[in-house]
Amino acid sequence: MRKSIWALVLIMVSSAAIAGCSSSASTEEATATSVATDKVSEVKTEAIRKMSMGEPREQLAEVIASARVDITAEAGGLLVKQVKNNGDQVKAGEVIAIIDNKNAFIEKEKAEAALKSAEMSLLNSSVELAARRLELSNAVDKMKDLIKQQTRDGDETGKDETQRNLQVSMKQLEALQGNKATAALEAQVDTAKLVFEQAETSWGNGVIKASASGVLTDVKADSGTSIQAGSLFGIVQNTDKVKLKAQLTEPAAELASNKKELVFKLSNDDGTQRKAKVVYLSTIPDASTRLYAMELEVDNADHVLKPTSRVQLQLTTPEEENVVAVPSLSVLREGTETFVFILAANKAEKRPVTLGRINGPYQEVLKGLNVGDVLIVSGQHALEAGQSVKVVQ
Repeated sequence: MRKSIWALVLIMVSSAAIAGCSSSASTEEATATSVATDKVSEVKTEAIRKMSMGEPREQLAEVIASARVDITAEAGGLLVKQVKNNGDQVKAGEVIAIIDNKNAFIEKEKAEAALKSAEMSLLNSSVELAARRLELSNAVDKMKDLIKQQTRDGDETGKDETQRNLQVSMKQLEALQGNKATAALEAQVDTAKLVFEQAETSWGNGVIKASASGVLTDVKADSGTSIQAGSLFGIVQNTDKVKLKAQLTEPAAELASNKKELVFKLSNDDGTQRKAKVVYLSTIPDASTRLYAMELEVDNADHVLKPTSRVQLQLTTPEEENVVAVPSLSVLREGTETFVFILAANKAEKRPVTLGRINGPYQEVLKGLNVGDVLIVSGQHALEAGQSVKVVQ
């Protein structure tokens, strides 16, 4: 009996001990969980602001004259002297080259002599015709008076003969009226004029003249070169206004889209900046190059911009290069996810971001953050979303 009682006591004591141990373990586990949940990490922060990603993005463009006029060598011959050279300003009608063509000069002289001869023949014939008309006109008047006298005298035989002579004279006078009598000679004069004009053109006074005002370019002949009549001698380019032409990639075209003007720098790199008006930007790329054509126009009264030279177009402004940026070291990645932690009510808020360009230690944020957000820049690697944090210096 006494053994049974002791056994029962031992069982009760053991149960109490086991229960006590179990309760203590549960309490410790709950305390540890509570501590983990309420753990406060120390972090450093900085306010998100805009920063420059560098100089404005640029694009090369070629300078092209607003108008181009070909200079055709109407006269052929040997180039004796080049009065104007490539790059010189010329005026319409100004002599730019002197040529020598003796054969063309002789042909011009012969044509001029033939014209003078034809004109003299026409003049002499006109004088003779005028005298003949006057003579016939006087004869007609006299015969009319004679017929009247013969009528009064009753001389019918003489009257009939006089009337026949009158009719012949009147027909002759009619034939000499107008230009019929000199038509052949006038045709000869017209033909002689045409031949002379052609010969004079072929001679060209021994010079080649500028066909328009502007800058002379594309002259490839040197003194002593034989110039063929009708050949292209050079080009005059009007540079009072010039065009800027560029070929843009798709990203560059997006930067320039919807802009009415762009700033550009001169090729001499002296820092001078000017503005050009955007007149065309293709919305469809070239099928072969996959580039977008862009054309601008700019006043060039000072003729600083030369055809075939190049300038640097600024597709963006310095203001556009100031963007939201964060330190690259503050960015975290998990798999394909890119994010940062920002401070919100003393807690770490996980914020997905889309990144852009890098400039030094900072990286552009295209999407996900705003100016004024407080970024966690130190201690972020040990953080979890929603965790309480303490900002330290």
